[in-house]
Amino acid sequence: MSQILILLVAILVGERSPHTQSPVDAGTPHVLAGAIREEEGYLAIALEEYQKGQRLSQSAETKAAAFNGIASIEIMMGKYDSALNYLRQSRSLDSTSLNLTRNYQVEAKYWQTQNQYDQALSFLQLALDHAVKLNDTRNRAVILSSMGSIYFSHEPDMKVARDFFNKSNALCDSSVHANILARNYGRLANTYMVTGDGPTAKSYLDRAKKIVDISDNLPVRGYILSSIATMLNAEGKYEECIAFMQEPMRIKRELGQLRQLQNDLLNISETYMIVKKYDKAQKALDEGAAISRSLKDIVYLKYFYERASSLDSLQGDYKGAYSNLKLAMAYKDSTFSTQHLRDVREVQEKYEAGQKEKTIAEKELEIEHQKYRQALILGTSIIAVLVLIVILIVIRARNRQHLQKEREQQHQLRLHTIVKTQEEVQQRIARDLHDGLVQVLGAAKMSLQSVSPESDKSTLQKHIRNASDIMDEAVTEARSISHQILPYSLLKDGLVSALEDLFARSLSSFKFDHTGQKIHLDEHISINIYRIAQELVNNVQKHAESAHIIASLKVTASQLRFTFEDSGSGYDTTRASNGAGLANIATRAGLMKGNIKVHSIIGKGTRTELTVPL
Repeated sequence: MSQILILLVAILVGERSPHTQSPVDAGTPHVLAGAIREEEGYLAIALEEYQKGQRLSQSAETKAAAFNGIASIEIMMGKYDSALNYLRQSRSLDSTSLNLTRNYQVEAKYWQTQNQYDQALSFLQLALDHAVKLNDTRNRAVILSSMGSIYFSHEPDMKVARDFFNKSNALCDSSVHANILARNYGRLANTYMVTGDGPTAKSYLDRAKKIVDISDNLPVRGYILSSIATMLNAEGKYEECIAFMQEPMRIKRELGQLRQLQNDLLNISETYMIVKKYDKAQKALDEGAAISRSLKDIVYLKYFYERASSLDSLQGDYKGAYSNLKLAMAYKDSTFSTQHLRDVREVQEKYEAGQKEKTIAEKELEIEHQKYRQALILGTSIIAVLVLIVILIVIRARNRQHLQKEREQQHQLRLHTIVKTQEEVQQRIARDLHDGLVQVLGAAKMSLQSVSPESDKSTLQKHIRNASDIMDEAVTEARSISHQILPYSLLKDGLVSALEDLFARSLSSFKFDHTGQKIHLDEHISINIYRIAQELVNNVQKHAESAHIIASLKVTASQLRFTFEDSGSGYDTTRASNGAGLANIATRAGLMKGNIKVHSIIGKGTRTELTVPL
């Protein structure tokens, strides 16, 4: 969709305020259709649609857009007298930046056709200011390209024009602005042809050709093909140039793009003269001069008469050459353009004088409406922001309370688990001391008490030997209890040795796979891994019914991985209650910032997997 259509859609759907929605104006479909046809290059059809839209429109915005469209088409058709009046009426109906961006571009086009390039540039700058205000990237790109085109025609230093074209390209997205890019590539190619840089010109034309080969936009295609023909002529490929020129000329005749066709006719006449096809050159010049007279384009009339003078000279008609040269000079010195502008300005002044009071009143009313809308929008926005802030504060406070409550619950659970675990350990140690070491020491005491001074030597030796055996048993029992509290092998030989000792003492059948004996871990991690292994062994002794155990300890530079798998009875993990043992395992894993996973299948056993980052 073209920049014209995008602008018109924004204007015509009534997007003036978020608080107002009006039904689609009866003239809107015709104005939109006119914009589409104008973009496609079908000027006569576009003019009819714009005129229907103007007659049927009921809103000021739609009528203003229709006036812009009518003015644009009439300028391209050479009907200049009423174009500025249409543009002034459009501005009086709608002075928003949306409308003025389009309006000023059309007026710039008018002044360009009148060879008033300073005026054209000033209106393009006004249009650019409004496009920047709207952040309208597409229109900014189009306006900058139009400025570059004017400088290309009248500024000898091609760097100025190239700078505008490159700025335009920088704003384009190739997926949606392909036609703008193609036209800019063609214009850049023309600047390099002027400076004699053929390879660079060809590279830009190749890029443009790739775009127009897949584009359905005939005006852009016609422009690029004409530029390629110009390059072929510069390369001396005259017959190829003539053949290539036929399609763009056909496109421009079909679309009624007479102003663009003038340039093609002038160029092909030169090529016909080079290959000595004088009759075809004359035909092209006659057609071009007729178009220039219909458009009142004195610049191209001068060019055509100059070219006709050259053609007469080539054919030996020096009288005709002199006559055409005088006509060319006459058009060069013509006051037609100045007089025409004077007439137009007089019409403008009369119109503006009649509309001045009405315009002032409408402006004042519009200003009041804008102030009211702005105040309403500002007030609503402030209330909405305040409500949003209050809601966010309440939500944040609730979230903070909920998070604090969860943290307290987790802390209480951790403390409860630690206390309960410590109590169980103390009870187990007390039970082991009472049932084991205390009983053994008691037996030793009784054995020694049975010794008396009157006992014979053999009886005395027997009781002492018996007491010594009992004391050996006490030492073994004390060592076992010590291992349960904190094995000496853990501190001396490391985690692997301690685990091997634990499994050997506590399990009837096991397999332990590990990285190696020389594993150097932080003492805090080693103790926690050992305690978790103790809990798992204890669970096996209580619940796994003499299961075979497979354990594994793998340590890398970044991670420790400990697995413990039994082939016991298993349990339903979805229904199992969180006992102190499992809670203790989870707590110790959390202290190491590790992750614990338990997989269990009834009748097949349980697998526990612990990973700890290092």
